[in-house]
Amino acid sequence: MTINEAPTLLSALVLGLLGSAHCIGMCGGITSALSLSLSGRSKAQIFWLMLTYHLGRVTSYAFAGLLLASVGWYLGGISPEVKMALRYFAAIMLITMGLYLTGWWRGLTYLERAGSKLWQYIQPKAKALLPIKNTPNAFAIGLLWGWLPCGLVYSTLAWSATQGDPVQGALLMAAFGFGTIPSVFLLGAFSRQFVDIIQASLTRNLAGITIILFGLWSMPGPHQKWVMATLHHLSM
Repeated sequence: MTINEAPTLLSALVLGLLGSAHCIGMCGGITSALSLSLSGRSKAQIFWLMLTYHLGRVTSYAFAGLLLASVGWYLGGISPEVKMALRYFAAIMLITMGLYLTGWWRGLTYLERAGSKLWQYIQPKAKALLPIKNTPNAFAIGLLWGWLPCGLVYSTLAWSATQGDPVQGALLMAAFGFGTIPSVFLLGAFSRQFVDIIQASLTRNLAGITIILFGLWSMPGPHQKWVMATLHHLSM
């Protein structure tokens, strides 16, 4: 990772953290069920197996990022116009994600419905691996559940497709995935005491507005140069 890539990966990590409210809604029930299936195990075993499950989930995100970034790299090489169009598309997806988190517009549900068609084939295989038995089993379950239809993931994948480098796209999705782990992992491994805070209307609105602003900033235009110049001036 280069110094120039660090801000992008940090942004993806923060995006995952900010989107945790949505992740609890989508994955919290699954994670809680997985945790309950481990009843009778020691706390250390539960911690390790649940962590392994989430690492499998993040691996799926990284692999999807690698694929989408490869497609984006290929399309971006066709012409500068196509590359610019991809950047606009990614920015629009981020704005849409912010609107989705705030609840102001639920357009991403259409993407989730489209993804549910693929999930119909994957879900039976994921359920067949339950309950969690050992580390490889937990990792495999995570790999499959990582393909659960999720508008938040789809929006971030659109962003990864604009990276111009398959490896960078995979790293971006991995950073995003690691950002989603804390709230969902704590929920599954310990309790639901953080749910009220993370899913509170104020938290979701702040997260959504932040993502909307990030999407507006990432959209190509003269405003980017102004923001970068301002930041450079303030840092001097």
